[in-house]
Amino acid sequence: MSRKLIKTFIILSICSFLFLSACTSSDLISMDSPKAIDGELDLTGWDWEKDGILSLDGQWEFYWQALFTPEDFNASYTPPEKELIMLPRAWNKLVIDEGELSGDGYATYRLVIHHPEDEILGIKVPRIFTSYYLWANGELIASAGKVDIDRTQMVPQYLPQVKYITPETDSIELVLQVANFRHRSGGLLESIQLGTASQISEMRMRNLALELFLFGSLFIIGFYHLALFIFRTKDKSTLYFGIYSLLLSTRTLLVGEIFFIHIFPSFNWEIAHKMQTLAYYLGLPLLYLFLDATFPNDIPKKSNSFIQIVASGFALLVLLTPVRVFSQFNPLYQIFSIYGFAYTIYIIVRVCNRKREGSYLIGIGVIFLILFTLNDIIFLSILLADADNHFLRNYITRGNLSSWGLLIFVFTQSLVVAKKFSKSFSNVELLSMQLQQVNVSLEEKVRERTHALETSREELKEAYQAVSRSEKSLKDLAQNVSHDLRTPLSAIKGYVNAILDGVVKEPQQQKKYLKRVTDKVNHLNHMVEELLDLSQLQSRQLKLMFTEVPVKLLVENIKERYSLDMMNEHVQFNVNDPPNWQNTNDAGMSLHVIVDWEKLERIFTNLLTNALKHTSDGDTIQISFDFTNEQRDLIVKVSDTGTGIPKEDLPHIFDRFYKVSKARQTNSSGLGLAIVKEIVDYHGGKVWVESKVDKGSDFFFTLPIYRMKLDSEEIAVSLEL
Repeated sequence: MSRKLIKTFIILSICSFLFLSACTSSDLISMDSPKAIDGELDLTGWDWEKDGILSLDGQWEFYWQALFTPEDFNASYTPPEKELIMLPRAWNKLVIDEGELSGDGYATYRLVIHHPEDEILGIKVPRIFTSYYLWANGELIASAGKVDIDRTQMVPQYLPQVKYITPETDSIELVLQVANFRHRSGGLLESIQLGTASQISEMRMRNLALELFLFGSLFIIGFYHLALFIFRTKDKSTLYFGIYSLLLSTRTLLVGEIFFIHIFPSFNWEIAHKMQTLAYYLGLPLLYLFLDATFPNDIPKKSNSFIQIVASGFALLVLLTPVRVFSQFNPLYQIFSIYGFAYTIYIIVRVCNRKREGSYLIGIGVIFLILFTLNDIIFLSILLADADNHFLRNYITRGNLSSWGLLIFVFTQSLVVAKKFSKSFSNVELLSMQLQQVNVSLEEKVRERTHALETSREELKEAYQAVSRSEKSLKDLAQNVSHDLRTPLSAIKGYVNAILDGVVKEPQQQKKYLKRVTDKVNHLNHMVEELLDLSQLQSRQLKLMFTEVPVKLLVENIKERYSLDMMNEHVQFNVNDPPNWQNTNDAGMSLHVIVDWEKLERIFTNLLTNALKHTSDGDTIQISFDFTNEQRDLIVKVSDTGTGIPKEDLPHIFDRFYKVSKARQTNSSGLGLAIVKEIVDYHGGKVWVESKVDKGSDFFFTLPIYRMKLDSEEIAVSLEL
């Protein structure tokens, strides 16, 4: 047999044991006892020891709207014509004088029991709706509340009692006065039981013991689950289950033997009845709240809300109206409960099919709770209360089984909680083992994590620098657009307004102004393009296409290209090889630089253009190549013999829009040298300038040299370094 089947067998066995315990109080009652006929019950031949306790059911004499005492039934007095009523049942809907009775009123019951033995007997009186006096052989033996024909004087109370009778003759006369003006139903809805004194005492003690056991169990479980909720408020299922358990534990003291009234006999009947009814009315919504908290993905929100609203409405009716009003609506809520329980069973089946955690255990508990609660609903329903000899009375004999159903539910819920705790402990043990294993290699992991953190720190530092560059680039771009583009735009506006305002009227003059506007626009376009390039270079958003080039090929390419470009500029132009250059096939071929050809040409173009702006016809411009010590870097120098740069201008020469005051040409964007600096930095080199006024300027930049051929990945790594 599998382990799962063994667990299921044990759970069902315990639930069955609790179910049988709930039914033991009826074991002493004989189901084949004689019935009263025409107000008389013949117990001749009844063996108490063998046959057990009997219910005084059957036809009792019934006197409607009359309160008779035993003296009224002596030989000298003739009472009015009797009616017969089949007990147990309410007098509601009983037809007398062609009229159907309601629950309000008063009446006298009478039964004569023929009993030849003189053994002391015990009589167990259930709760009677809603006040009574009971005489046995002319002696008042039991009462509850105050019986009166006046609604205002009548006092209701539920008080089941056990009394003892010592028959002095072979017959026992029971006379019972009942009055009710406070409840929907009136009369005897439950059976009066008769047996030997020991049998009745044993039954009462057993009932009290079981009900107090139920109360204590549910009360403790309720507070236990509330404590669980206090320590773990995330799980609201324990809150709802705790409240439900406390409500049902309170109801346990208000039904059956009604032990609460024995402790507090003067307790207000209205309040006690409201407490009992609220425990029933709030049970269904609390059950749905519990299921919704336990299986949040399986309970339809609209159905849950509907049940909460309807149940809250009935609960408010109980709180705001007297018993005689809200008890009229009990049948409606009983029908609503039956539909609610049917839907609950559907939900339980669905969560079990989906194999939710704890669904089978909770499902077993809920099914038992629903079945036992349905027993109570039917027992207390008008279906049995207002009918004679209904066949269901043979199967449903008591109306306080719902507490036992909750006890079974508590048991299964405790198993679910225990399973959760066991799983949590197992997880803790597993985590402890894993922690021990981690501690063994903790030092190594710390070193690994430290190295990873250092690497991450470097990466974050680089990322921060990149973001800083981007932010500075955007800030500079915004400042340049707002300040340095304003002058050419103002000039364009002035030219256009001069034409529009009629200041310049001659076509030839207008054409001249429009040509100036075109020049300014072209200048603006060139400036914007350079600004964008410079911003992208500074933020490293512009990706360069690097290529590995031998130094010798680089020098030859520069010499060939720019010698032709400078021939028409009216200056002397020279390109000088590095000193001690070996003019062989291998010279310079083993030394390489990694460059973006397009951007490198832009460096030379900008430097040469800048030199031309500051030189006159006949001056000299030359490009010279050299190496640093140990040939680590290639040094490129672009020199001219022009006007030179003042000493105070040298620190700012590579700034954006900076222009030397002595420049011969003012139609410059002021961005060329700033772009040169960014491209050189991108290549991993340095740029600087040396100059004297009227003697010319020397611009230097460097490029890193590599002595062996690199693959693309090594090129990328080298540039990053």
